[in-house]
Amino acid sequence: MTRKHTPAALLILLFGSLAFLGACDDDHEHEYHHAPIGVVLSIDNSMIAVQEGNNMTYADGDAISVPSGGATETINIQFLDDEGTHFTPDGSEESLGYTIGNTEILDVTHPVDNDQWSFRLNGIEAGSTTIQFDLMHGGHSDFTSREFQVTVE
Repeated sequence: MTRKHTPAALLILLFGSLAFLGACDDDHEHEYHHAPIGVVLSIDNSMIAVQEGNNMTYADGDAISVPSGGATETINIQFLDDEGTHFTPDGSEESLGYTIGNTEILDVTHPVDNDQWSFRLNGIEAGSTTIQFDLMHGGHSDFTSREFQVTVE
């Protein structure tokens, strides 16, 4: 027996599927109150790099410096909202993700001391690469930073 679906039933199925697939978008509520627009990287409360919207600022020159064969001190990451407030998500559902441009030059130790929001950059070989950060939630990124330039010297 062939079953035919009415146009109304197909529309209900379509909208129900779209609602399910779109259940986790930028409008849903998180532990943080504002959507991130940037990232602040710091060592011992001293800023080493900031991405605010499209603007990138480095404390030293135009890149984060990492010693070849060595590592940075522990870097803490905070997110920046559109009001300039730095925040660290405190929910257990969020995590830090990252993408390295060239893994032959740079590696990451993450987390440091079981702190999801801290890491070290490890210089493997002299050169330049990038690192980009994601605020992960429910298996997807709620925010992706711009690429930070990294120089391994």
